[in-house]
Amino acid sequence: MGKKTVLAIIPARGGSKGIPGKNIKQFAGKPLIVHSIETALNCGYVTRTVVSTDDDEIAAVAIAHGAQVIMRPSELAADTSLVIDAIKYTVRKVEEAGEVVDIVTLLEPTSPFRRPEDLDKCLQILIEDEADSVATFTPSDVSPNRLWRVSDEVVEPYIDGAVPWLPRQKQPKAFELTGQIYALSKNILFEKEDAIALLLGRTSAVITPRETALDIDTELDFMIAEKIMEHYQHADGQQ
Repeated sequence: MGKKTVLAIIPARGGSKGIPGKNIKQFAGKPLIVHSIETALNCGYVTRTVVSTDDDEIAAVAIAHGAQVIMRPSELAADTSLVIDAIKYTVRKVEEAGEVVDIVTLLEPTSPFRRPEDLDKCLQILIEDEADSVATFTPSDVSPNRLWRVSDEVVEPYIDGAVPWLPRQKQPKAFELTGQIYALSKNILFEKEDAIALLLGRTSAVITPRETALDIDTELDFMIAEKIMEHYQHADGQQ
């Protein structure tokens, strides 16, 4: 099997409103984005690590920590911009420079608890041609049968025919898309120009522990993540 080239893209725009400067805010002794950069750089399957940004300060941090940077235009960094458009733009820029891209993996900088072994699993699935796209999922705390539709006129189970009163053990299990890792073949990425999803073609899943799936979006998320990291660091120090 010939070696496939894997492009890791870390999207990090500068206009965060929930946490100003979120992507380079200090987290566990380093800028938040650096945790994702290091995961990509330390993955044996990844052949190139690129930060896609519109922000000069983020770009400087990324370069200082070993990533390459491709600046994206402002129309791809707005609140309403789709991440898939920024990914396609970045892939095109890499290929225009003469690089070959076989597989693309997306690593959001807001997932600092991402496990390297889960990235390896996602990429192995694509390298071995078992799927066109793969993403990380985690078991949901709530069964879909226990979701409700609530309005002024009615309160009823969200799923018709669901029985929310059954014990937890008898409820159907569901999984949540974590956003930690997406990986897909370059070909499937460009097969449908109007696609907005990152799971395309033959899809697969890697199941990750819930404690690794925290996504930092708000100040509360950040505080919780810091406490969790302190716990892990304290536990490691006692070993």
